[in-house]
Amino acid sequence: MTETKTGLVVVASQYESGGQRARELTDSAKEALEKKNIRVITGSKVIWDGADAIDVCKELKEEEVDSLTIVLSTWVTDSLLYILVQEMQLPVVFWAVPYTETFSIGCVQHFGSALTTHGIPYDYVYGLADQEAVVEKVAKIAEAGRILKSVKNMKLALVGPRQTWRVAGPQDTTNEEWEFSQKFGVTLIHIEMEEILELAGKISEEEAVQTYKYLRKRTGKVLADEETMLHMTSVYLAVKEIVKKYSLDALAAECYPFYSGQMNLPSSWLADEGIIVDTEGDIGHTMVMYMLNLAAKGGATALGEVGSMDDENRILALAHEGSTAHSLAEDLSKVQISPSGEKGCFVGLPLRPMEKVTVSSIQGNGRDGYQILVESGRVVEAHRQEWIDGGEKLLVKLGIEKKASEAVDRLIEAGMDHHLLVKEGDYTEILSLLCKYLKVKKVTF
Repeated sequence: MTETKTGLVVVASQYESGGQRARELTDSAKEALEKKNIRVITGSKVIWDGADAIDVCKELKEEEVDSLTIVLSTWVTDSLLYILVQEMQLPVVFWAVPYTETFSIGCVQHFGSALTTHGIPYDYVYGLADQEAVVEKVAKIAEAGRILKSVKNMKLALVGPRQTWRVAGPQDTTNEEWEFSQKFGVTLIHIEMEEILELAGKISEEEAVQTYKYLRKRTGKVLADEETMLHMTSVYLAVKEIVKKYSLDALAAECYPFYSGQMNLPSSWLADEGIIVDTEGDIGHTMVMYMLNLAAKGGATALGEVGSMDDENRILALAHEGSTAHSLAEDLSKVQISPSGEKGCFVGLPLRPMEKVTVSSIQGNGRDGYQILVESGRVVEAHRQEWIDGGEKLLVKLGIEKKASEAVDRLIEAGMDHHLLVKEGDYTEILSLLCKYLKVKKVTF
C-alpha cells in the first residue's frame, strides 16, 4: 500500500508578529503527523516571500506529496498563498495558530474567501499540534489526497461488447466514458470477454487442478461440479493475466445476462487478494469500491441492492447474485458456491455482523454533475433461514438510523442508483472530503 505524504510548509511575513515561532511550529506539526503514520515532507526553509514559495514547491513536487499543509505563523499576503495553491494543485489545509497578535485565523478567512470565489475547495484547522482533533483532520486530508491521486491514475477495464457505430459521437467509446474520465481522471480500458475466456481455455488442466487445490482451502461449501470449478479456476487465472497485461487497478465485467456466473466466483477469490472485479459492468461503483478499499488500506467491499425494507427494526435487506469476498462472511462454513448458467457459479453468503460500516453509491453524468452517497450504518446478523428465504445469495441486513422506507424515499428522490456499497469501518469523513475536492454533490439518507 502506498504511503500517505503531506507537504508541510510554514509561511511568515517580516512585517508581522509570529514568524519567530516558525521552526517550532514545523517541528511539532511534523512529529504529531508522523504519529498518525503520515510521512511529512517539510520545506527546506520557512517561506517568507515568493522566491521561497517557488523553491519549496519544486521540492514538494519532486517528492510527489498527496496534500499541502500550510501553517500560517503570521498574516501573509494573498499573492504568497496563491503561489503555493496554484503551483501544487493539491488538497490544501491551512493551519491557523491560536496567537491573537498573528491574525493567523483572519488570514485563513480572508484568503479562503478568494478561493471560494473561484470555486477552489480547501480546509482549515485552528490550534496547536498537541490537539488531537487538529492533527486528525490534517491527516485525513492527506489520506484524501492519496486516494485522489490513485483514482486519477487508475486504469479500469470495461469488459464486455461494444459495437463500432455512432449517432453523433465516438464509435466504440461513449460520450459518458469521456465525461467520466475527464471528471475523475480514470483511464478506461476496453477488453472483450472473449479475450478472458480464450485465455482461460489455454490454461492447462494440470495448472487448473493445482491452483484449485490451493483455492479450495479458502472456498466455502461447493454445490457445483468439478468441471465447473476447474473452469472457474481457469477464469480466475486468466483475469490475473489480464490485470498484469493491461496494468489494471480494477475491472467492471459483463455478466448478466449472457455471461451469467462467469466472473462471480473469480471476483470473490480475487477480492480477497486485493483485486476488484465488478460483475455487472458498473464503472462508477467499481471506482467507488477502489476509493473505499484505499481508504481502508485493504479489505473487500460488498455490492448489493435493496431487496426488502423493515421500518420497525430500521433495516434495509440488501441482496445480490453473489460475487462477494469470502472474507466478508463470518466463516467459510457460511459461504456457498452454487452453479449458475453454463459452467458458471455464484457466491452466496450472509454478510457477517459489523458494528460500523460505510454505505455509498454514485450516480450522474458530465452534463448535470455526479453525486455520491455518503452514509454509515451497521450490519446485523442474518440467520440461516433468512438467507435461505432470500435465495441463498448475498444477504446484508443493513441497520440504519432512519426508517428503511424513509432512506429509500430519499435515494429515489435524489435519483441515486440501485447499487449500494458496504464497507466495514467508518470512512464517511474521507468520502466527504473526496466529494468536496472532486466537486461532487454529497447525498445522505
